[in-house]
Amino acid sequence: MRLAEDAAYSMSKPIDFKLREEAEAATDEDEPAAAPPFKPDAVEARKAYESRVSRAKELAPMKKLDLSNLSLETELPQGDHQLTHREDTMLATPRAQNENAVLTVRGAPKHRTQKLMHLTPAALGNGPVRFAWQPGGKRLAVGSYIEGRAVVQLYARDGKLLAKHELCDSKPLWIDFDSKGESIAVRTEHSGIFLWDVGFSDSPPAPLHLAPAHTSKATFTAWSKICPQLAIGTSDGKVILYNRTDAVLQLHERKGTLKEEVTCGDWLFDNRLGLASGMRVKISHPVAEVNAKWESFSKFKLGGIGSKVPKHIRQSGTPTSLGFTLGYPPFIAVSLGTKYLLTFDTTRQNEDLGLTFPEDYGGICGFKWMPSNMLLVGLSNGYIVTVDFAALIALQKGGQLPSRVQAMATSRIFEEYITSIDTTADLKVACCGDAMVKVIRPSGVDLEVYLEVPLERKATVGQSLECVKWDHEGKAFACSSTDGHLYVHTVE
Repeated sequence: MRLAEDAAYSMSKPIDFKLREEAEAATDEDEPAAAPPFKPDAVEARKAYESRVSRAKELAPMKKLDLSNLSLETELPQGDHQLTHREDTMLATPRAQNENAVLTVRGAPKHRTQKLMHLTPAALGNGPVRFAWQPGGKRLAVGSYIEGRAVVQLYARDGKLLAKHELCDSKPLWIDFDSKGESIAVRTEHSGIFLWDVGFSDSPPAPLHLAPAHTSKATFTAWSKICPQLAIGTSDGKVILYNRTDAVLQLHERKGTLKEEVTCGDWLFDNRLGLASGMRVKISHPVAEVNAKWESFSKFKLGGIGSKVPKHIRQSGTPTSLGFTLGYPPFIAVSLGTKYLLTFDTTRQNEDLGLTFPEDYGGICGFKWMPSNMLLVGLSNGYIVTVDFAALIALQKGGQLPSRVQAMATSRIFEEYITSIDTTADLKVACCGDAMVKVIRPSGVDLEVYLEVPLERKATVGQSLECVKWDHEGKAFACSSTDGHLYVHTVE
């Protein structure tokens, strides 16, 4: 079915845009058990999965991911799973050894930095800025709110403006490139999603408004790590998959639906999709590149362990962020509210673990999985907690969880606040707070500051740095602020 509402928008070439809807009448509660991902006679399905696995392993050296154990057969258990709670599975992270931000560069800086550009409110407006690096790091896409309009701009690495388009009268909430760096998706507050096919041209055509009748309720969006597929979750629990290659929007209203708002999610490197809604996390079958379907394979109910968390800690109690580990089979970390982090093994071979943080350290502002299952958690009052998750699992199996502090540490990085952390494949961590960006490296659970980059700003009440992201090669970072600034620096 061609959508007339999209006909007024152009793309780089004529496109037969289609909408496909799932017709199955199964509900979430009485959903029949999903079939195993491979049947003996499902030769084509197996070949497609082998292709995805092969592509994921090809990407592994570039990202330095441990995919050596990535199997051609599923290692995730099928069906419903209730996360369990025991008294020793809810851990309190340690307090910082020193309450002053003493982590500063010792001796000569171990990295050098150079400013590439500084975009100001004159170019970006006075509100929050959303941005994304193109894979390869050559260009930067920036979404901002200028005089009541959402605007998307494309910049060269040296700060040259390449293209600019107004989108709608809603604020941009999220922006990112697909895995090939050829298309940009922008999610806006009330007007849905826009797609911009930029390719590698410095003068790409105008963006496409992607089925606003369906995407205006989008609450989650993420590109696949290996395919030009965009996952969209909505406020009413629907799952939409957009395949950029054949311009097909697959709407899944019934089978595998999530009853509540989709709040967060993540893709695995074998093209499984994990989504959180309410107090449940669902992980799909590997999503096919053609005729993609959302079909849940594993379902994890968070209520069993989450119900033991005091309400004043978990606040809303719903998942706010979700991330898979970089290896396989995957572990998952899910933040519930701002004070509680739940981690669990998707294979169900290890116990579930919950982390709580000191009240006065602020709420969770972000977390990142590092190689070897090291977890970094940023807390809003300037702290970073490091958790050696692999060591915790080993201690747990050996019945030594009272020694858990050895596998965790808390460091104060900034005096006032921290809002964002991001990591590179070679273990550099960028974090922004106060009026600077710091580059740190973990050594076990300890942290060492390699570089401090003061930015051209003064600390002001109500205005702060908001988000920091490395380019895909870990050679430069960009940092945005709530008042319309974007700072971009190289790190050598």
